[in-house]
Amino acid sequence: MKSTEPISIREVKREARNLYHGHIKTAIKINIIPIIFTILSVITTIMMLYAIVMSLSQMTSSTTVTSTNDSAMQQVFTIIESVLSDAIQLIFIWTVSWTLIEWYEKPTELPTFKDTFQIFSRGNFLHTLILTIVQSMLLFLWTLLFIIPGIVKLFSYSQTYFAYKVDVENGTRQGQLTDYIKVSRRVMTGRKWELFLLELSFIGWHILGILTGGLAYIYVVPYLNATRVAYSRHLFTLAMSESVAV
Repeated sequence: MKSTEPISIREVKREARNLYHGHIKTAIKINIIPIIFTILSVITTIMMLYAIVMSLSQMTSSTTVTSTNDSAMQQVFTIIESVLSDAIQLIFIWTVSWTLIEWYEKPTELPTFKDTFQIFSRGNFLHTLILTIVQSMLLFLWTLLFIIPGIVKLFSYSQTYFAYKVDVENGTRQGQLTDYIKVSRRVMTGRKWELFLLELSFIGWHILGILTGGLAYIYVVPYLNATRVAYSRHLFTLAMSESVAV
């Protein structure tokens, strides 16, 4: 399942804008949780940077002695907390993305806020939770090998949510949950740079989001999520059509 036909960044962005045209309130409503996560992340990052600068300016010669065992346990708990936190955020991003998939399929039927919680109401929560934890753990482990491998795998695993949604809609299931990650890796073969350029095209919006203390993300997050889903739709359509042709 590999597609070689390029996907237009301009086209998928246009599709995202067309989907939201005249329905910006609905777009914000169904993306509200990812918006909140993003704004909190920006605020937290700004506060952390401020704290680091302040601590460096007020450095003293005092030293502290910490137990090696306590330090090791603290690191383990920090890793677990980080992986679980990433998995929970991924769950809400996925369920919003699934709502956007359905909106693209039926553009005249506006989704409701309740639709963004379909992960809890349609019997997919446990499987999705396990899958997001596994994906978050794999990304964490790859990141330990330096930042670049982690970024590469982030793009490689980016289509897991869509592969899973396809099976949910068709009432089918892969042999193992990790097979959805494998599907994502296959369809993203030769596509990671293309998706990187798509994400990079939003750099100006991210700068605006940071400069406004996260407030601009009220608009940016819905736009970004709809564009990502539009890209995934093109990607899987091409991959499946070329697979059938072969």
